[in-house]
Amino acid sequence: MIAALVLIGAPGTGKSSVLDALGALLEREGVEHGALESEELTRGFPALSNAILAEQLAAALALQRSVGRRLFLVALTPESDAELQGAVAATCAERTLVACLRAPAEVIAARLREREPDRWPGKEALIARARELSGRIPALGGIDVALDSDGCEAEELARTVLAAMREGGLLAT
Repeated sequence: MIAALVLIGAPGTGKSSVLDALGALLEREGVEHGALESEELTRGFPALSNAILAEQLAAALALQRSVGRRLFLVALTPESDAELQGAVAATCAERTLVACLRAPAEVIAARLREREPDRWPGKEALIARARELSGRIPALGGIDVALDSDGCEAEELARTVLAAMREGGLLAT
């Protein structure tokens, strides 16, 4: 069975940290998986659009499947229902869980101000976009689990996501 966790949220909600923590939990349990930060597929200047992302994601995951991987963890920042649905379809998974990380816009902005270097010319635009997406992404259709990341450690959130993956049949119980 092919299974996928699609971890979504605005920039600064903790997707990368939770993806890393979840990967470590699965590794400790000996669960084979592939993990992918989808933004890496569109990175560059100018960044590729999210419209192209689904095609890029499908190709990357096809390569992963060709070497025997059957469980995928994908971090994603969808801006619309269509983009989320396209990414879910690109996983070609028989079972999918969409988990959304959310945090207040001011928390996200503070995290990004601290995380991103001041010399990066795109910093203020990212912060503005993240503020907008902080309200839009949690309202998308198809979210199975929504988690508040404000005040939570990545490991705690990863354990919650792992439990939801088990409940959703993505992992053997």
